[in-house]
Amino acid sequence: MRASLAGAWEKIVANPAAGLAAPRPYPQLAYPGRLWIKAGRYWIAYRMTPVPVIVAVFHETADIPGRL
Repeated sequence: MRASLAGAWEKIVANPAAGLAAPRPYPQLAYPGRLWIKAGRYWIAYRMTPVPVIVAVFHETADIPGRL
C-alpha cells in the first residue's frame, strides 16, 4: 500500500488534472472537487484545493459504494 500511495502522489503532483471523476467501476462516486487515480491495487481519491491531499484509499475489490 505504501508503494501505491507514493506512486499515486507522484502522478498527482506531476499532472493533477489526470485523475478521473470517479473510479471506472463506480461512476456514482463522482463528487465536485474530487478526482480518482488507480495505483497498484488501490483507487485513490484526492483533491487539489486548498492544497493537494489524498482523501480516500480503497482496495480495488472493496465494495466502495457499500462503505461510504
